[in-house]
This record gives sequence, C-alpha cells and structure tokens, in this order.
Amino acid sequence: MSILAVVLLLIAIQASCSNEHQAPQSKEVAPENPAALSILFDEDEESRFSDDDKKLITEIIIRSEARVRVLLPTLPEEIEVTAVAIDRNIDIVGGVTGRANSPGVVQVELSKVFPGGIAAAARSALSSSIFHEFHHLARGWTIQGNKFGAGIPIAAVNEGLASVFSEEFTGVYFEEANSYPEHADKWLEEVLALPEDANYGTWMVEHPDGRDAIGYRVGRYLVHRATASSGKGVLELSKLSPDEILELAKEPSTDGSSSD
Repeated sequence: MSILAVVLLLIAIQASCSNEHQAPQSKEVAPENPAALSILFDEDEESRFSDDDKKLITEIIIRSEARVRVLLPTLPEEIEVTAVAIDRNIDIVGGVTGRANSPGVVQVELSKVFPGGIAAAARSALSSSIFHEFHHLARGWTIQGNKFGAGIPIAAVNEGLASVFSEEFTGVYFEEANSYPEHADKWLEEVLALPEDANYGTWMVEHPDGRDAIGYRVGRYLVHRATASSGKGVLELSKLSPDEILELAKEPSTDGSSSD
C-alpha cells in the first residue's frame, strides 16, 4: 500500500470505525473562547507532547475555530478536539491528519517523525486539517451521527467540499495527495455508476488498479465543476445537498465547457 493510501486510510475511517485511542490523560481548555471549545492531548508513557507543542497546537486550533465559526455558522457550539502524537510518516499531507468522530468531536493526529517534529507538523498542516474536519462538523458528515446516506458519490461530495473549503481559506494544498487528473470526468462516471454499497476502501483509499483516493480527488473535481457551472463558491455549495451539487457539476460551465 502506498504512503498516500496509508494516509487516506486514516481519513477513510470516517465511514467505518470509531475512535480506538485511550481516553486523554491531559486536557487544555481554550481560554476566553465564546464557544465551548475543549482541546485535549491523548498521551501515554511513550507518546507525550511538550509544553511548547501543547501551547502551539492550542493556539492554532483556537484561531482556526474562530475563523471557521465565522465562515460556517452551523458549526456546533460545543467542540472537543483531541490531539494524538503518532510515529507514522504522513509527510504527504504535511504531517497531520484527522477525522470527525461524531457531532462536535474531532481527532487530529500529528506525526512525531515529520521533519522538524510535532511543532513543524502543526505549523505545516494543523490549520488545514482543522478547517477540513470542522467543515465535516458543520455539515454533519461524521462517523457516528452521520446525517447522510450511503454511497461513494455522497462521500466524494462531502470530502470534496471539506478539501476545497480548507484549501481556499488556509491556502494549504498538497498536490500529491489532492490533485485530480485531466480525465477526472471519466473517474466521475465510474463513481456515479457504482452501487450504493460499493466498497469504501476501494474507492476512497486504494483501488486494485493502483489508483489512490479516487473519491477524494473526484470530490474536489465535483466542487470545482459545480462552481464553474453555477458561479457558487464553496460556502454557498456547502449549503446544498450532494444531489444538488452533483447536478450542478453536470451542467455546462459559465465559459461554455462541460464536464463530459
């Protein structure tokens, strides 16, 4: 399995499992925050955050939450973010990955082996990951308490919206992990033809033919297509259903081109 597939497998857990980490042993609560934002650190004897790391992570999450709350008013009032230090190489996404476990509950994982350590990973991609996962909270795309039905097209739309939202408002983009090919319309055709019970791992993580993250890449393509045809930005699109976004993505763009 490629590095990208390993990274996206962590994210793909959003559709298949619950949090397997132990209960956090230490806790930081965001000071003077109008919302009930709790920031926790999951630690054991082998995996600990330094005080400086905790301070940096807390500051980034507080700033990110404040910005996302302005952009996405449907963000839950009470949010709990748990930070976990891992020893896996996830450089392809800047050393940070995450998942929205349930309404108001997010976990972020920061790589200890990222060049420069946890602090460098946090500076590289923590805001990007928080924007992505908080978009899921605002939209209701969570592992438990999910507001959406089954199917790869639905997953693709929701992941695409979160990816574009994060990219546009943080300026952080990882080409190797997020890009889609010039023939993305053909991938979209494949996704739309899938049965509702199509294997999540195959289409969102690693396909047997060697392609990685088809659903994530197609989702980003869908959002860009929907914007091109409707003139609606990611904030407006985030108010629409997956079906509405899929329909917009099928329409000709404002410059006369189409997705076919």
